[in-house]
Amino acid sequence: MLRRSGEADRKATLFTPGGQRKSRLRRKVNDEETGLVTTTSDVVEKTPSASVARPKKSVRRKASNPIRSNESILSMTSAILTLVCCFASIMTVMLVLLMHIETPDLQMKDLLYQGEHSLKGVIQRKEKQLMDATQSLLGHSPGMQRDIRSGHAVQTIRKDETNVIDMRELNYQLPFSNEDGGVWKQGWDVQPVLVDAEHPLTVYVIPHSHCDPGWLKTFDQYFQSQTKSIITTVVDALAKNKRRKFIWAEISYFAWWWEEQNESTRQLVQRLLKDGQLEFVTGGWVQPDEANSEIYAMEIQLQEGHTWIRENIGEEAIPKYAWSIDPFGYSPSAAWLWQKYGFRAMLIQRVHYAIKKELARKKHLEFYWRQTWDEHGEHDIFTHVMPFFSYDIPHTCGPDPSVCCQFDFKRGRGQCPWRKDPIPVTAGNVAERATLLWDQYKKKAALYRSNTVLVPLGDDFRYQTAKEAESQYENYQRIFDYLNKNVPGAHVQFGTLSDYFKDVMGTFDTPLLKGSFFTYADVNEDYWSGYFTSRAFDKALDRQLERVLYAAESMGGTSHELRGPRRELALFQHHDGVAGTAKTKVVEDYARRMFGAINETQEWMLAFIKKSQTTSVSRFGETLKPCVSASEARDLSVNHCSGEALLYNPLETSQRCADTTIAGRSFALGSIPCEIPGNVAGSNTVIEFDPKTGLMTAPFKEQWMLWKVKSGGAYLFVPGTQIPYNIENVAIEKENFVIGTEKWKRTVVEKEVPTEYGTDAIVIDFIYEVSVDTDNEEWFVRFGADIQNNGYFHTDLNGFNFDTHRFRSDMPIQSQVFPMPTLASIDDDNMRLTVISTHAQGTASLEDGTIDVWLDRRLRQDDNRGLGQGVQDNRLTRTRFRVILESGGYDHAADFDVSPLVRRMWDELQHPLEMFGQVTS
Repeated sequence: MLRRSGEADRKATLFTPGGQRKSRLRRKVNDEETGLVTTTSDVVEKTPSASVARPKKSVRRKASNPIRSNESILSMTSAILTLVCCFASIMTVMLVLLMHIETPDLQMKDLLYQGEHSLKGVIQRKEKQLMDATQSLLGHSPGMQRDIRSGHAVQTIRKDETNVIDMRELNYQLPFSNEDGGVWKQGWDVQPVLVDAEHPLTVYVIPHSHCDPGWLKTFDQYFQSQTKSIITTVVDALAKNKRRKFIWAEISYFAWWWEEQNESTRQLVQRLLKDGQLEFVTGGWVQPDEANSEIYAMEIQLQEGHTWIRENIGEEAIPKYAWSIDPFGYSPSAAWLWQKYGFRAMLIQRVHYAIKKELARKKHLEFYWRQTWDEHGEHDIFTHVMPFFSYDIPHTCGPDPSVCCQFDFKRGRGQCPWRKDPIPVTAGNVAERATLLWDQYKKKAALYRSNTVLVPLGDDFRYQTAKEAESQYENYQRIFDYLNKNVPGAHVQFGTLSDYFKDVMGTFDTPLLKGSFFTYADVNEDYWSGYFTSRAFDKALDRQLERVLYAAESMGGTSHELRGPRRELALFQHHDGVAGTAKTKVVEDYARRMFGAINETQEWMLAFIKKSQTTSVSRFGETLKPCVSASEARDLSVNHCSGEALLYNPLETSQRCADTTIAGRSFALGSIPCEIPGNVAGSNTVIEFDPKTGLMTAPFKEQWMLWKVKSGGAYLFVPGTQIPYNIENVAIEKENFVIGTEKWKRTVVEKEVPTEYGTDAIVIDFIYEVSVDTDNEEWFVRFGADIQNNGYFHTDLNGFNFDTHRFRSDMPIQSQVFPMPTLASIDDDNMRLTVISTHAQGTASLEDGTIDVWLDRRLRQDDNRGLGQGVQDNRLTRTRFRVILESGGYDHAADFDVSPLVRRMWDELQHPLEMFGQVTS
């Protein structure tokens, strides 16, 4: 994310073509076809050279004058309230008589309960509704304000601007101790809150099923064997009882299920959505990984999900609340994206256990997430952090999992690890069971500032059968009925995410939080920093697909024309996809899908070229093909053309190929290859190499390193011994600019620095082709320079934001490895070293003056996070690093920003020229 440093009104921008101050994602991509409407930058030309309008400031509308006098309105209100009270009294007497009738029919009992429960607060609710209506007429709106973007009423925003949690400081200062907290192992002995008629407690139990679009099974296998029946079961269960509710996140599955349904089932689903029994949350194609995904792909997966909802259900079903329970750490870039699309609040789960504990102690588990560059909070979003270990039922009702597990009615005998089995709720035991669960609800309430509690009820691939669904819904309903009837102040029911947030938001002064939630640890020193690099080949393939999609869209391709490739990219953003944490067969399935999507996109581009570039195309006849393609699903080629080629520049600024300059968003004929190993012609840069190893020693140092490890897997990095790579039998070519062995190859290419950026900077590309074939080795390259960064280290977040870290000698090494979607940097008063990459990997700065970037990792063993295998399906992977050395004064403790040169280099590395010519091999 590029910021306007020093300006009072700084706005978010991306790494944008040509370094212009606009976001390449803050344009409505093909909005004529998708109907998507975002909350910023809504005015766009739909051409390859689209420009983006600045976001408009929200303007508060003035209240209209009262249409009646205050006295007449209040008099009318009083009369209506009198009638309401009389009606409520009559209905209460009738209900008491009805409740003495023995009714074996469950539906009749439900109706009786609904009548009693609705009367409990009827007078208070009617009073509030009438008073709100009255005050609205008087020009007031207590507790509510109008969302100018959507026109919907939203809760009052109560922000405590004096209470700011800065994650960059918290990560540096927090002790990260790991004391045994008792039944809540990572917490403490929580005491229940007081609940009575004067201090009520509302509990929303939210049924859900977390359905990974690929993990242990492929996306197709999961749908056919599990997810299809889950959605059918849920729809049937909701139709039986209007008090039941359910939330659904993954639209990729729901869209497939919908296509197989008849009209009557579709109408039933629409009714359930309209009535609020079924609710979409986030509504993306998947729940995306937030460490390795670039924001371009994150937005595409959200667009694809929302487009499907809009086209098949309607605008009213577009979610306003985000649900992200399984990604392994969280980025403020996602929070910005959700807020951009009109989300009012969001929920997250996988946060470091010590950070959860710290936030819980101060009742800061709910906050407004603020971008570090957003001085006025224009992009804030209300955020709820789940407090306990997991999102499964044992860890969601309260702090004691041995109690909560007893209320997971899918589990049979011996399936609760705490050796206390679930017991069906009956008339004979409901008092005891309800009291036990109620105690957990009250303890969970003690961790938050409101008198409303959110309790998810689900797990991975739950509600597969009618038996399971009825067991959960019926047992919980018996508990709810008992609590609501017998416990003063208890209001317990099934709910949705919107039910909860509408009750909570605006009821207390909410702190602010800045920064990210990386790197995640779930227990002890088990840091999930391995998945930043796992399956490096597939991370590279992901960016290859992004690259061609971006180019096709810049040519004018619409989201409708490119829907297939867009949805394959969207699917891979799943938090077990681009994360590299799926079974081998699933990883290979993702790769086949992306390979097909790349080919489909390139075919679209070829068709476009043949229509629009007839003169140039005639030089090649029918032999015109993409020069860079995936030759098979598990391989990436480099360049299959030579000689003359048709070049397309997807950026808005010019790029060069050898002696040819290609203007922005245009075609040109040129000679390839565009670059050759070695110095730029006429360059004054002195590049030196170690004569024995061929590794660079100046103008900065290059080292090949590896970790020899004994544990760790797809998720976890567990350091062992760090050693230099033993370079033997190295083949040296072209004066050390190309070196290699049987396992790897390295090529060095100096890049020309455009004259407008001065002459001091040095830009050199390192191209690595690596195939790790030795188990329990993690390969990385270390770049070094004479920089005293004092432990400060900067990385990007999703190619959009930046994060700053500080080295801690008291913390384990694995905790100080961070995601590097595209960039890492260190600096001091005199110099800055920046590394840009073509795809995601892990990075660290474990010594002053150095940046470590992982190349690939191969692990023999599983790391006990559910995958059940190691990572041994490595493929030859090509990675390009652009290393930039700049002089000048930098304050490494200040908010990080990149220079115009780095922005330009980032653009060209992420979106290089597309080449078409005669394929020679």
